[in-house]
Amino acid sequence: MGSKPVAATVGLLLALQPLLSAGTVAAQPDAAARNGDRPVLAEIERRGVVRCGVSFNPGFAANDDGGRPVGFMVDLCRALAATVLGKADAIEIRRLSKPQEFAAVAAGEVDVSFAQTSWTLTRDATYAVDFGPPIFYDVQGIAAWRLPDGHSALDGDLTVCVPAGTTTQAELETLIGGGKRPWKLRSFPGWPDTLEAFLSRDCAAISADRALLTTALHMMETPQDAVEIADIPSSLASREPLAPLTPNSDRNWMAAVRWTMFALFLTDDAGVSGANANFQRITGTSEMRRLLSGMPEVAAKAGLRPDWAYQAVVQVGNYGEIFERNLGNRSPFKLDRGLNRPWTQGGLLYAPVFQ
Repeated sequence: MGSKPVAATVGLLLALQPLLSAGTVAAQPDAAARNGDRPVLAEIERRGVVRCGVSFNPGFAANDDGGRPVGFMVDLCRALAATVLGKADAIEIRRLSKPQEFAAVAAGEVDVSFAQTSWTLTRDATYAVDFGPPIFYDVQGIAAWRLPDGHSALDGDLTVCVPAGTTTQAELETLIGGGKRPWKLRSFPGWPDTLEAFLSRDCAAISADRALLTTALHMMETPQDAVEIADIPSSLASREPLAPLTPNSDRNWMAAVRWTMFALFLTDDAGVSGANANFQRITGTSEMRRLLSGMPEVAAKAGLRPDWAYQAVVQVGNYGEIFERNLGNRSPFKLDRGLNRPWTQGGLLYAPVFQ
C-alpha cells in the first residue's frame, strides 16, 4: 500500500502536538491541592480553566486547521467549563496515555479525564479515582487488511495489534487462549503506536473499540474497501462503557461532573437544544424548567453556578448535538448513535430525576 497511510498518521499525530504535547503533564498542583485541603472546584475557580485529559483520536479529540481543540470529548469538557465557570472555552486539553491517566487524575494534574477509558471493577477498586456516568457506549471491534483476492483474512492465521493494558487485549487473550481463533497478539504502549504498526502492515489486523477503529481508519489515504472492519462475536467481545474520571478526594467536583453529563442526556431526550433552551426555560415541562433554572439553592450546595445547566446547553449543546457534529451525520464519520441514544429511543442514556 506504500507509505501514505503511515505518513498521514504521523502527520495527524504531529499536528496534534501543540494541543497534546509529549504525553506528560508538566504542571503540578500546589501543596494544598495535593493534600486535599483545597477542593477541586475552588482550585478551578482560582485557576480560571478546567483541565481535561483526553486520548487522541479523530472525532473524539484533535486540533482543527486553526489549532483549536475539537471533538466529542473536548465538547464534554467545554460543557463542564460552562457549568462551573460560565465559559465553555475556559479549558486546557492535555493528552494522557493509559499508564499515565489514573495517576494524573489521582494527583490532581488534570481535573477530569475524558480519555476514552472503560469503567471496570478492577480500575474502580484499584485507583484513587471516581468514575462518572458512562458517556459513550461501545463494543470491541477488529479490522484487517483484505487478502489479495479480496476475501477476509479474519478466518485464518494472523497477527493482531492491540494497545497494551486494555480490556481489548484481555478479551483477545481469552479468545485466543480458548482456541477459538488461531491469532497471535502484538501489544504496543499506546493507541498511536498500535495504529501506526497496523498501517505499516507490521500486523495484519488491529483490535480496539469499534468507534475508535472507524474514525481512525476513516482518515487513511487508501481505498476504504482495502480494510474490513468487523465486530468481535457478542458472546466474546468486551463491553466498553467509556466514563469520565475524577479524583476521589472531592465529592462536590464528582457531583458537578456527574450532573453536567446527566443534564446533557436529559435535554437531548427532551428535545431541548442550544437554540430553544431559552424558550424551554419558560414553557418546558416542570422538570425542564427546574433543570434550566439551575435549582439555585441546590446548586449552591454543590458549588455550581445558578444557571449551570442552561449555560452548558446554550454554549455547547445537548448530548445529541455534541454527538452529531463530532461523530454522527454532521461529521465525516457518520457513526450511528446506536446505544448512545436516550433510553426512550432504545439507547442506554438515562438521567436521574432533577428535583
